Amino acid sequence: MRHPLAAVALMLGLLIPCAALAQQNPPEPILRMAIDPPRVVVGQAATLRIDLLAPNYMMAPPELPDFQVRNAVTRQLRSVNENEQRDGVSYAGVRFEFAIHPQEPGSYAIAGQAITIKYAAEPPATREATLALSPIAFEAFIPDAASALQPFLAARNLSIEQTVNRSSDQLKTGDAVTRTVTIKAEGIPAMLLPPVKFAAFDGLKLYPAQPSLQDKTDGRTDVLSSARTDSGVYMLEKAGDYVLPPIDLRWWNTGAQSIDVAHLDPVTLHAEANPAAGDASSIGTSGARRSWGALRDVIADRWKSIALVLLALAGLGWLMPRTIRAIAARHRRHREAYLRSEAFAFSKLRRAARHGDAKAVYFALLDWLRRFEPVAPQHTLEAFRAVAHDAALDDEIGAVERELFAPSAGAARWSPHRLLRQVGGARRNLSRRARRHEHTRLLQNLNPVGPSSTTSFGRPKPAR
Repeated sequence: MRHPLAAVALMLGLLIPCAALAQQNPPEPILRMAIDPPRVVVGQAATLRIDLLAPNYMMAPPELPDFQVRNAVTRQLRSVNENEQRDGVSYAGVRFEFAIHPQEPGSYAIAGQAITIKYAAEPPATREATLALSPIAFEAFIPDAASALQPFLAARNLSIEQTVNRSSDQLKTGDAVTRTVTIKAEGIPAMLLPPVKFAAFDGLKLYPAQPSLQDKTDGRTDVLSSARTDSGVYMLEKAGDYVLPPIDLRWWNTGAQSIDVAHLDPVTLHAEANPAAGDASSIGTSGARRSWGALRDVIADRWKSIALVLLALAGLGWLMPRTIRAIAARHRRHREAYLRSEAFAFSKLRRAARHGDAKAVYFALLDWLRRFEPVAPQHTLEAFRAVAHDAALDDEIGAVERELFAPSAGAARWSPHRLLRQVGGARRNLSRRARRHEHTRLLQNLNPVGPSSTTSFGRPKPAR
């Protein structure tokens, strides 16, 4: 009998230190980083991937840096939820991806960044950790075959097109011609597309317009399409024949690994003299002398009335700017107050719910709670749940959190309509409760509880 007892005692002695060691060393979050490819053509994207997983599940979205790199354009791509099992521990998290487009050849490094994460270590206990990102680098280069390109431009696909708008079919002096050039490319941001230079001519007055830049990312593939539109207006000052020169854009085709040329044909213009403009000027010159005498007689006959009108106009000119500034300042104050208000934050939550984006809805909800006084002073989801006492509201908020931080196949899908209905109902109830409380407090201040104004026999004291 002694031997079995000794064996049990020995096993317990081994298990207790192991359990204590496991409690002293709880599972930690997992952080993985990679950049692909490590060597990329200037202008093309190097993709930074960050896998962030937490034991059990995350309590809030992680706080990410913006990963801005000098001489590069960074844009965030889609994020994907992830689940993983390691040493018997369930991990849940997100993979974040960022596209970094270098603008010049050389080495680029991402260092000195950190991510803050909150996760459920042992629910309901919450733990917060700041994870330092390991330095990671990549290189940008220009292919030798494209070293002569000035400026260097690399894309998967590129096209160029133009439109020419004339103010009239038969151009004359005083008319205008607008030349618009649009460059469309794939795989490069619009801000890296080169500007179009319009040629200036004697007899044509050039008025260049501000360029238009557009970027569009495919939601499924993260493929970037961009467009840059430049335009210039030519005013015809002299009659004659003009040729707007052709435009050739040489670029590096990353798919074919060769130089391609995008071409636009020249534009020919013929402008004739405008006789109407000359006749009008001569008539105006000859009639000026005749009209000046009549105007002088009118001023001499009615100078008192004209003086009063001028004084009135001067007074209005002095008062109007002050009035306009006052009205504008008042409107600006009202606008700024509304943008800081709880009503504006709730309208943003409604707009986010209409789009059905769980991430946007969650952050709009947090932003609204920061301005919702009935949940002061914490202004958190926990405080909102506590004062609302609504199980249906708890279920809808929990569904959004599971969708973002701990997705699972069997869990119920969240509904923007149901969430907005529950949050709106709690908002109305808590606002009414707060108004009743404020009304009661005002009545107590107006009618303070104090010594009775009647005598011990119940009759009012006489007025003195």
